Amino acid sequence: MRIAFASAELSPWVSTGGLGEVAAALPRALATLGCNVASFVPLYRQLRQNVAARGDRLVDTGAVSHVWIGGHRLDSRVFRIDEGPRAPDADDHVGHDGESALYAVDCPALFDRDGVYGHGDDAARYATFSRAVLNTAHKLLGGPPDIVHAHDWHTALLPLYLEGPYRRLLPNTASVLTVHNLAYQGLFPPQELATVGLDARTFHVDRLEFHGAINWLKGGICAADAITTVSPRYAKEIRSQEFGERLDGVLRQHSSRLFGILNGIDMGLWNPAADPYTTAPFSTTDLSGKSACRRAVLAMAHMDVDDPHPVFGVVSRLSRQKGLDLVAELVPYLASRSARLILLGKGETALENGFQDLERRFSGHVRVRVGFEPDLAHVLQAGADAMLMPSRYEPCGLTQMYAMRYGTVPIVRAVGGLADTVVPVTPRTIVEKTATGFTFDHDTLAGLQWAVDRALDTYYTAPELWRQLQTTGMGLDFSWSGSARSYLEVYRRALSRRRPG
Repeated sequence: MRIAFASAELSPWVSTGGLGEVAAALPRALATLGCNVASFVPLYRQLRQNVAARGDRLVDTGAVSHVWIGGHRLDSRVFRIDEGPRAPDADDHVGHDGESALYAVDCPALFDRDGVYGHGDDAARYATFSRAVLNTAHKLLGGPPDIVHAHDWHTALLPLYLEGPYRRLLPNTASVLTVHNLAYQGLFPPQELATVGLDARTFHVDRLEFHGAINWLKGGICAADAITTVSPRYAKEIRSQEFGERLDGVLRQHSSRLFGILNGIDMGLWNPAADPYTTAPFSTTDLSGKSACRRAVLAMAHMDVDDPHPVFGVVSRLSRQKGLDLVAELVPYLASRSARLILLGKGETALENGFQDLERRFSGHVRVRVGFEPDLAHVLQAGADAMLMPSRYEPCGLTQMYAMRYGTVPIVRAVGGLADTVVPVTPRTIVEKTATGFTFDHDTLAGLQWAVDRALDTYYTAPELWRQLQTTGMGLDFSWSGSARSYLEVYRRALSRRRPG
């Protein structure tokens, strides 16, 4: 099967979260199942700089796309990203018949600038990128793609292009749209229809029209042959008014084509037995290295490395969506219980400033690192005792999977992918030895504190149960192999719509 991936992010060169990681990892997993995958990303200035910094190369493929935007022709040239040597992924295996190649679409007028998102011409930028994917994918894949897989609003016009102006070029190609976060939808004024190259007839309630504006994500949902989200629970939640971001009715209408597939993680990169960023290796059979990693993270935070009280970690974008305002409110209580909080993240200015103020007020209990450094994320995951994720909504979440991989007990709100991955401590799960963390239902300080209380009581009074939670979580398989098989089934369903019989 030939598959063209289109994503606005691609880890490790340009990524603000899970989108970039999925765009990098899923194609590799699909290749192990025999698929030929071409992954496309815009050639941002940041991506070019990171390619050079990593010692990778950009190789001109000769593939060129020409599109007309606002009466001007924009030319895009496609470069292949050639990576330097990398450690094998846990999902990789020898002998597969597929291939995964990475391509960057270079249109300097649109992408050679500082920053990634938030420019006034984002409609032109991502429409040009999407059309470049359709104009060149058949050349780079050795034939027309069977599937064009779009990700989030930035490429959500791809299903509409395929049912309209590109149907003649790619008559048998099916479209799949993955919604990573429904809150971001790509809203533009109606006059941008001319910019993106779509017929005015697409501006109606069953496609792009949304309360008088153009909604890219809505249009993609309505036109795609299949829609996926990044966890089964989130696929159900977004059909409700609470989580539906005003698209719940549209999603209910198209629910027969909506599937929830849990994201995976790179089990080779996140491996406590062989992590180059951590102080000591450890595993389910020998947790002694976990103690060394704990001492290392406390030393990094300039805290007493021999203090026996629990260390709570946060590795997150600082936003209200992630429930970080609740964590800020919790700090005085954590201090009263002699616990420590070490936070790594960046985001909303008010939260950044608020946590820095809490560090000054509770200097013996709180350390804050504003920013995001991947190596420190590994250090904190390995060294913390527990990881806080009180999200108000969470399409999938990867941090809780990383935490469990490192024997760091997650404390999460039971929403989206958090509910799908963390098995809560209950009398039954304790007996069955399936529990991996603590969950709570209500997005309030009282709800979070209730779960933290249970974690503290377990840590202080039931060390054998705590160790059981650690080793059970470490033993789970969150690799991409199972998810890739689920995507293949969705691709087959999408193709059956395009090619009945």
